[in-house]
Amino acid sequence: MRIVNSIYPYPVLSIDDEDYVNTSIFDVEFTSSPATTFKKAEIHCNFILHDGDLEKLVKQGKAGFYLHVENPRTAFRKLYAVEKGKNTFDLEIDTDYMRQKVEITGLLLAKEEIDGYMSKSVNSELYGSDYIFPTLNIGDPLAVAFTTNINIEDSDSFKSVTSIMKVAKSNTDYMIVNPDGEIVYINLPEKQYQQYVKYQSMQEVILTMVILPALTQLLNYIVINNSSDIDGQKWYMVIERKIKSLDMDISDLMRQDISALELAQRILDNPLERSFEEIRGVIESED
Repeated sequence: MRIVNSIYPYPVLSIDDEDYVNTSIFDVEFTSSPATTFKKAEIHCNFILHDGDLEKLVKQGKAGFYLHVENPRTAFRKLYAVEKGKNTFDLEIDTDYMRQKVEITGLLLAKEEIDGYMSKSVNSELYGSDYIFPTLNIGDPLAVAFTTNINIEDSDSFKSVTSIMKVAKSNTDYMIVNPDGEIVYINLPEKQYQQYVKYQSMQEVILTMVILPALTQLLNYIVINNSSDIDGQKWYMVIERKIKSLDMDISDLMRQDISALELAQRILDNPLERSFEEIRGVIESED
């Protein structure tokens, strides 16, 4: 027996579909985390599978979890494979390709040819009690979750400093900020750069020690150099948008209504306070 209105020529597990008994479940839970100073925003995906036979295929490596991501606005389409043995995946939001609305679909796909597969969870009323799947090829779906729409901010977030600032090693004796490009390079002496890499887990402290003074100098650079001469550079446009999100304008800086140091702290959302909290947490964990 075969269900006549199925879009697949064999049973596929999906919510609110009758191909499988109602105790079998395949779904994906999504949670999000906003961009931080050092990381882009992420969508955390947790794959949920409750079906003994399909779970066995996953454990055997014959099937695996995948995430299909599509953005009609940018014509972006990509299939991400979840690492074998895991049921979670973190999707990093790249605003160059993911804008406004991203469509995400969780899939369970065959990873190799599967011949003669049978499942006791298939709905016998639709497919009979001894249903044998046709030969499944690599990429054939075994389970499909509902497509979820994720709304994405359509502008760059300055909180993701890595989008406009890169820390690099140099042969100089002191930190140097180089704004002559689409992104800003913060050049550190070799020894300081090694410490920067070593202690990257202390993100708020690094933010205060490295990014804050660099941003302050960058704002002073905007004052010294007429903004009209640099307003086409990416780093300038991102900073300008961030200042506007604070209900301020770049002209406030030009008129010296606010100092570069204070504005830098506002842009980075008071990093000194978070740095001291981070240091306190490290000290208390060592006691």
